[in-house]
Amino acid sequence: MESRNLLPQNTRLMANLLSFSGGALDVFCHMYYHSLVATQTGNILLLVADWRSSNMYYNLLRCFSIFFFSLGFLFGMWFKDQRKNAYWRVYGLLPLCVMTAILPFLPSNPLIELPIIAFSAGIMMKTFIGSQIENHPFVIFMTSGNYRRMLTALYYAIQGSGDQREYRRQAVNYSFVVGSFVVGAIVAAVLMHFIHIWSIWLITLSLITIMVYYSSEVKRLGLKETNL
Repeated sequence: MESRNLLPQNTRLMANLLSFSGGALDVFCHMYYHSLVATQTGNILLLVADWRSSNMYYNLLRCFSIFFFSLGFLFGMWFKDQRKNAYWRVYGLLPLCVMTAILPFLPSNPLIELPIIAFSAGIMMKTFIGSQIENHPFVIFMTSGNYRRMLTALYYAIQGSGDQREYRRQAVNYSFVVGSFVVGAIVAAVLMHFIHIWSIWLITLSLITIMVYYSSEVKRLGLKETNL
């Protein structure tokens, strides 16, 4: 499938950038705040597993993350209902982009910072729900479902049954998405050891790239009024 026939949010480049951002964001927050902001299933598991041994402060941060991510997701639903043109997806990324950009300059206060990041991540999650990598659905912040789809496509591609061309394409696409998530996580972890809080700018740069790419494609293809 030619990329020119795809909506900007459904291209392979967009899927890889979104997955990269998701992996980097959760690793940064886990290392810096001992909490996750995108993978809320992980926060719930950490709360249950560590409720006796973990610092109660970290458990409070995890509760805040779950709550404010949920609020952000609900706000994202309302925001999507108010959309007027295709650029609403860019606006949905702005809160997280701004917060990650200014975080290194703020006085350290995780009880304020983490809820804002989680709220912004919830908006971003809702903004890109329904996105695809080419014509294959994927999830931007969690890789388990993408990994399962990758293994399924690989199985049928190796088995030799069905539409082999389609299964090979699915296997490649989901491998890219899973790989981008892992690379984002690894790069964020490495940067944390060298530049600490400044490593969050990796996410800022990724989000800026997404916004510039998406906006330029919407303008180039004349999708402002149709790609809602």
